[in-house]
Amino acid sequence: MKYEVYVEKNLPSLEGKLFLVTGANSGLGYSACKTFLAKGAAVIMACRNLKKAENAKNKLLELFPNGKIDIVPFDQADKASINELPKHLEKYEHIDALILNAGIFHPGKNLFTKDGYSLTVGTNFIGMYFAVEALKDQIKAGKFKRLVLVSSIVSHQGRSRHYEKYFKQEHRSSFKQYAVSKRMILEYGLYLSNELYGQVEVTLCHPGLASTNIVGGEATTFSKRFQHLGKKFMHKFGNSADKSSLCLVEAAIKSPANLGYFYPKHFFHIRGIPKEKRLHLNEKRYARLLKSLSHL
Repeated sequence: MKYEVYVEKNLPSLEGKLFLVTGANSGLGYSACKTFLAKGAAVIMACRNLKKAENAKNKLLELFPNGKIDIVPFDQADKASINELPKHLEKYEHIDALILNAGIFHPGKNLFTKDGYSLTVGTNFIGMYFAVEALKDQIKAGKFKRLVLVSSIVSHQGRSRHYEKYFKQEHRSSFKQYAVSKRMILEYGLYLSNELYGQVEVTLCHPGLASTNIVGGEATTFSKRFQHLGKKFMHKFGNSADKSSLCLVEAAIKSPANLGYFYPKHFFHIRGIPKEKRLHLNEKRYARLLKSLSHL
């Protein structure tokens, strides 16, 4: 089913709703904002590069001239910026869902966040973890109805007995670091659903194989040839960014709420419209992660 048809026939009106999306100026985050706006919702774009965010906002306003779009600064690789996020959100009485989408893939070697964490794990997971911690007071006060954590189809390749070894230095390949970061997101989502039960709903998703700029972003170390081949492969076998983002959107709006998991339906779950299942809470699944978090 085409993206436009699915949005028209399968998604409800979102008039009066407000969604906060991190990493919203491109890729899945931008496409999720596009879908929310198409159904009448307002969006907050939380972005590191404010110039790119403004350009993205203007593109969205060309599509939706009456769209309600705000921008807040948010660098998930900088704890100081993360800690400012609650202040930027004080003016909003209620946010229907926070979609924790920001992340990177395959940056150069020996790169670190501003706080000294390895860049991939530090941005994708540790920065997201710091963001949730910074927002805990607002979460417990009921500002957010739902948290959406974005994992990956490769998260099963990221299991580790000692996640902390990936925090400060690089181990193995960039792909392994990415898989580990997405596995930690999945396990942290299970933990949050237990810790914050009754205070906020927690859902998870993975977008399958999304034809975005993930292999050709500004921080990538892939060769030009690999970027070209990678984009062709994703275009042929994966979903468009718009269609992949439907997993994020449905995770933000559909029931069942707590521990719902949304992912593409077809072709080994790398493409197609969203499918849903309920994850089962097992404290053993996140016990090692909690132990590793004591090292932060």
